[in-house]
Amino acid sequence: MNTQFRSREAAFESRLSKPTVKSVREGHHRVQVILRESISAVREMNVEGQKTYLGEVRNFKNNEFLSRVLPKDLSISWTRLPGGRTLPAHFHPCASMVIVTKGSGESIGDTVAPVQSGDVIQIPEWNLHGFRGHEAEGFHALSIQFQSTAIFSSEERPETSYVDRNNVPIEDRQLKIVSRNQLPEISKIEIDGTTRNLGKVQNFSANSTLKKAFPEYFSAAWVELLSGERLEEHVHDTDSMIILTEGQGEVCGDRVGPIFEGDVIYVPAGCRHGFSGTGGQGFKALSIQFQNSSLYESKRHPQVRFIESKQVGMTFVEFLELNEKFAQRFQKNAIFSTEIKLLLKRRHRKNILLNCLQVMSNSFQRLMFSRIALCDSYSYRKVFFEHFMEELGHDLELKKERKNGNTIWDPILESSTLWFFGKNFLLDDPARIVMTQMVLEKGASIFYSHFAKQFAGDMASDHILKHSVADEGHDSMGVDLLRQETPLRLESLSILMQQSWDMLDLFLSRTSELIKKGECDGAL
Repeated sequence: MNTQFRSREAAFESRLSKPTVKSVREGHHRVQVILRESISAVREMNVEGQKTYLGEVRNFKNNEFLSRVLPKDLSISWTRLPGGRTLPAHFHPCASMVIVTKGSGESIGDTVAPVQSGDVIQIPEWNLHGFRGHEAEGFHALSIQFQSTAIFSSEERPETSYVDRNNVPIEDRQLKIVSRNQLPEISKIEIDGTTRNLGKVQNFSANSTLKKAFPEYFSAAWVELLSGERLEEHVHDTDSMIILTEGQGEVCGDRVGPIFEGDVIYVPAGCRHGFSGTGGQGFKALSIQFQNSSLYESKRHPQVRFIESKQVGMTFVEFLELNEKFAQRFQKNAIFSTEIKLLLKRRHRKNILLNCLQVMSNSFQRLMFSRIALCDSYSYRKVFFEHFMEELGHDLELKKERKNGNTIWDPILESSTLWFFGKNFLLDDPARIVMTQMVLEKGASIFYSHFAKQFAGDMASDHILKHSVADEGHDSMGVDLLRQETPLRLESLSILMQQSWDMLDLFLSRTSELIKKGECDGAL
């Protein structure tokens, strides 16, 4: 690690906000800042038996955190080509996009044209292209592919070739270059009767060429804040990523600290954040959302909520709405996919599903017992006891249906289910309602309703059918008791809410993997 990297990292950490309920998020549930230097660089690669100069390529998925949070079918890399150096002309079978963030150069190959800061270059499949850096600086860029593998991510699969291919007419494989000044600017927006300053926002979707090039899970905009200019604290319901391409500034909200050119700021849904431009020029950045529309794409319906200075915490209605959003995200789990639906037409794969459910059912019964024992409130104990009596013995009924006394041993199933049981000993009664009713029972309602419709006739499962009916209303038991909690307390509980959904998501993701595999340790 070089000295400059260490000093910048230390500078940021020294300015972190003090650990309060408002500001602290753990793991990928808080605002994260990833420095460019923390992403490993590749400068040359053996392609088709030839050592090839690449300039500098830093694939975001080489960073452990970014590899977890980026969509599977999205690859982004920092690239740099110094002045006077050339990336040889090549082509690849996938479409690609290069966004020039600083400096200038030119494209070579099928299309010879100048490129400069702010240009968005769409590269069609099989287009023969390369680049040359101008002046001493050359240019910096972001290389984007809408697939799981980035170009030049490995020598085994470089996704590129240096052999020309003429099977596609040259007129169909020309580069399409959209400059920054071709995109209209938005500087202010009115929300709930209040005008908010945005600095400068230029949505890529305003250009028809770029809009057609993006998949449903990607949108982007150029953003800019001058020195001293501020974008006030706000939240939105989708994850966002801000990549600083020039200048410097500060981030505020859940996390406070300086940000510099090359930093990648990852903002999970629901996290408070805002920005200010600092230094002599402020900063320019690329704002990315993992959905088909940018935050300010619609002036009438912007996808943000600004935080008033007097507003602290979260209302009960906002708390319920947040849980619904997590529930909607949960339904994208692989267990609900068409692939799993087809596999479960085979009885032995259905048995794997039931075997996995047994692991959760056993752990859930222990949770029911311990929750009553640990409860110290009459109103909550009444809810816990009623829930306990309705759940009692469901693990034994499932075991009887399976006709198999053995259980699966799988470390992921075991750890993801026991997380809830162990967490129960560290929580108070309101938090137990969040974890068990709002997440586990809400998730179970979605799960059993889905599979009750899928399994019918001789493939029907008594366990699944019973839960699709008997569990009705379990996800709302005791939830009204949370109305008496303060907004700050509800905001604190929202962290547990997200963690619980993540663990349930992990359990079912692993279950779907075992179903696909068709076998697992233990008797099936």
